[in-house]
Amino acid sequence: MSEVGSNRRLPLVDSLRAGAALLIFAYHALFVTGNLSSTHYGWYLNIGVPLFYAISGLLLFGPFAGHLIEGSAPSGIRSYARHRLFRIVPAYWIALPLVAVLLGRVGQVFTPSGVLTYFGMAQAYSLKTFVGGIGQAWTLTVEVAFYAFLPFWAWLCSAALSGCESELQRVRRLIVLVGGLVLASIGWKLAVVHHVGNDIPSAVVPLTALPAALDQFCVGMLVSILVLARKREIGSGRVLGFFSEWPAVGIFCAAAAYWGIGEIDGVGLFSGSPLFGRGARTIIEHEGKALFAAGLLLAGVAASPGFGVVGRVLAWRPLRWVGEVSYGFYLWHLALLTVVAGNAKWALGDHGLIANPSGVGVTASWQLISLAVAIAFVASLVVAWISWQWIERPFIRRSHSTASETSSIR
Repeated sequence: MSEVGSNRRLPLVDSLRAGAALLIFAYHALFVTGNLSSTHYGWYLNIGVPLFYAISGLLLFGPFAGHLIEGSAPSGIRSYARHRLFRIVPAYWIALPLVAVLLGRVGQVFTPSGVLTYFGMAQAYSLKTFVGGIGQAWTLTVEVAFYAFLPFWAWLCSAALSGCESELQRVRRLIVLVGGLVLASIGWKLAVVHHVGNDIPSAVVPLTALPAALDQFCVGMLVSILVLARKREIGSGRVLGFFSEWPAVGIFCAAAAYWGIGEIDGVGLFSGSPLFGRGARTIIEHEGKALFAAGLLLAGVAASPGFGVVGRVLAWRPLRWVGEVSYGFYLWHLALLTVVAGNAKWALGDHGLIANPSGVGVTASWQLISLAVAIAFVASLVVAWISWQWIERPFIRRSHSTASETSSIR
């Protein structure tokens, strides 16, 4: 099953992946160095996660949407499942035990329940295991649930579109159906917030897993419909046409969404305002992140590579390369940050770069912390490249070895 978002068709998507990965790296760099504060905008740099979700929605729903718009039943489910399995599991299964050793989590991961939980990508279903193993891999729990949900959703859409007589009708109804999924996701979060009141930390699991995150995946699903409709010249294509002319508007919308999240959630003008309770701020933050992802995604799919400021920036080869190796980078960066930069006093002890026999009462300078973060960044890219060259790309090729399609997959 080919993807609407293959690099040849949407060549700037890899740069969006890179942007998501770099945002998350920055967030974790602030965290491990003790500089992450809810009173600063760095608190919201984890906004890269919804961008990853939206990209998945774009790339993975595209082939299903193509069949639905044509009026044919979605096919290639086995191929789809094989691609998903080969794309994420091998690199993760190799990284998990190595990270467990690196961070001293062997006793956590290698127990009967730990093996099932962490190797089964189910860690986000319990607060006890949520950030265990590879801490940031809780997002893979959400991704895998979406992978499993998508074929079922396409089957439901196929039944709902059966009475449509034209492609335009099917496009419009498909947009309505995905919009309904967004409303259902928001409704789920409203119900959870109403149930727990201000005790939001206790509701991390139901506010993270599906269906809570479906609306962020739906951002990409809606964009994939617009891309296909424009390609097939169905309707006016005004939305993508506008963003093709003005891709910077998408960047502006994303920046505005990011600023708005902080203003309402706790950094700016409305910080502590009685107008927004903790539950309301949680919902607003979630939807603001979806809008952020929507702005970047529209700019990325509509911009022309190498033309205009947005097109030139997103076509920058180093950025696209980071996007290509972003999965390995994502798996490894937090562990490497933790070891190298989590406590910058590593350079101040008996065997450090700076002599200090006692190592007591010493606070690392910002220069030393920055150096440690830079070393962790470079190390993450190196390990990511190794993962891509020796694990991910060979398995991607193998996943296609018995399939008719040859487009690259996420």
